[in-house]
Amino acid sequence: MQTIGERLEEARKRKGVSIREAAEATKIRSDYLQKFEANSFDLDLPPLYIRGFMRSYARYLDLDQERFIAEYDSVAAAEGRGPRRAESRENYGRVEFAEGGGEAPAGKRSSVDQAMLIKYGLFGGAAIAVIVVLILIINYFVSSPSTKPAQTAGSTPSSASNQSPADNTQTLTLTATDNTRVKVVLSGENRVLFDGALAPGETKSIKKQGILRITVEDRTKVRVEVNGKNITIPRLKYGDYGWFDVD
Repeated sequence: MQTIGERLEEARKRKGVSIREAAEATKIRSDYLQKFEANSFDLDLPPLYIRGFMRSYARYLDLDQERFIAEYDSVAAAEGRGPRRAESRENYGRVEFAEGGGEAPAGKRSSVDQAMLIKYGLFGGAAIAVIVVLILIINYFVSSPSTKPAQTAGSTPSSASNQSPADNTQTLTLTATDNTRVKVVLSGENRVLFDGALAPGETKSIKKQGILRITVEDRTKVRVEVNGKNITIPRLKYGDYGWFDVD
C-alpha cells in the first residue's frame, strides 16, 4: 500500500510539475512539500497549519482532500502529534509551600528568611492598599458630574442628554457548514481565544476584544459574523486556507 508521500509524489509527477512549480502555485514552501512527499510531517508548525497545507496540496494535485487529512490524522496520532484540543484554561506557574506557610525550596529556610518574607509581604500589601485608595479617589473626582447651567424657562432638554451611551460590546460568531478547524487569536497580545474543531452546524461565540486574527482550515466551511452581521472572508494567501484579520 502506498504511503501518503508516495501518492503525493506520484500525483505531482502525473501532473507534470516540479516541486518548485507546485510551491509557486500553492504558495507553500518547497521544503514543506518535499517533507510531505518524504512522509516527514514533524514540522515546527501547529497541527492546524500542517493540515491546511496538506489540504491545499491535495486539492492542487486533484486528490481526495478529506481522505488525505484523515490519513494524516491517523499517522499524527500514531506518532503522538495528533490535533490538539483547545485548552479549557491557561496554565500558570505554581509556588509550592511547605508546612507553616513558607515557600518549600530544596532546603529549610532560616527564621531570618521567614521574617524577611513576612516583612516584604506586609510591605507589599500596604503598598497595594495605598494604590487602590488612590485609584478610588481619582475615579471619584473624574466621574463626578460637572455643574450644569440653570435651564431657562421654556427651553427643552438637549436630545443628546437623553441618549444612553452606545453599547460597544461586539460578539464574534463562527458557524461551521462542514467539519473544519478554526483558530482565533487576539492580535497584538498573541493570546489564543479559541483553537479547535467545529462540527457541521456548530456555533462558537467569542467576545470581540480589538483586532482578531482568524485562521481557517477551509474558508468555504465556516461563516463569520460580528453582532449578527455577516463578514465576507477574503481570498486567502493559500487559497481557501490561511488567516485574515477582523477589526
